[in-house]
Amino acid sequence: MVVVIMVSMFLIFIGISYLQERAAKRRVQVPVVRPVGADGEAGVYLHPSHSFARIVSETEVEVGMDDFARQAFGWFDEITLPQAGSIVHQGETAWRGRVAERTVSQRIPVDGEITAVNEQRQGAWLLKIKPVRLQENLSNLIQGASVSQWLKMARAKFLMEHSGTLLPAMQDGGELVKGFARHLTDEQWREFCQEFFNCDDTK
Repeated sequence: MVVVIMVSMFLIFIGISYLQERAAKRRVQVPVVRPVGADGEAGVYLHPSHSFARIVSETEVEVGMDDFARQAFGWFDEITLPQAGSIVHQGETAWRGRVAERTVSQRIPVDGEITAVNEQRQGAWLLKIKPVRLQENLSNLIQGASVSQWLKMARAKFLMEHSGTLLPAMQDGGELVKGFARHLTDEQWREFCQEFFNCDDTK
C-alpha cells in the first residue's frame, strides 16, 4: 500500500511539473511600455508634424502625438478629432488642439479609414486607422534609427533658438518642463508651430 501511495504521489508531481512547464511556454510576455520613438522601438514611424504611426498589423495603425509634441504641450485643454468611419489622407489635418486661447494642428501620417477614436484620450494613441497604400505612406515617414535621432534634434534645435528667453519653461540643468510651449509669446507660438509642426492655420 505504501508503495502504491508513493508511486501515485510521484506521478502526481510529474503531472504538475509537466502542466507548469506547458503553461510557462504559453505565457504571453507583457511588453515594456516605452516612450513613442524610444531607441529600438519597432514599427513606429513619425510624420514631420510630430504625429506618429505605430504599426499594429497590416490592417491596423495607431496614430497619436510623439514625445516631442507631448512634452511641448503637456496636454490639450480641448481637442477636435475626426469621426470613426472618416476617410483620411497622409498630410491632411489629423486633429486640432487648444492650449489656453491658442491652437495647433498635426497631420495624418497614413491614408486610410478611421476605425476608432480615443475619446477619453487615455494612453498613447488618439486614432486607429485601417490603412491603404501603407508601404507607400511609410516611405515618406521618419523611421528606424532616425526616429530617436530626429526627436533629439528637434529638442536641441528648440533649446538653441529659445533657451535664452524661456527660463520659466526649463528645469535646473536645462531640461524642458512638460508643457514648455505654454510659456511662448503669441509670436513665438506661431513660429514654433509652423516650424516644428508644419501648421498653416495656427492662431
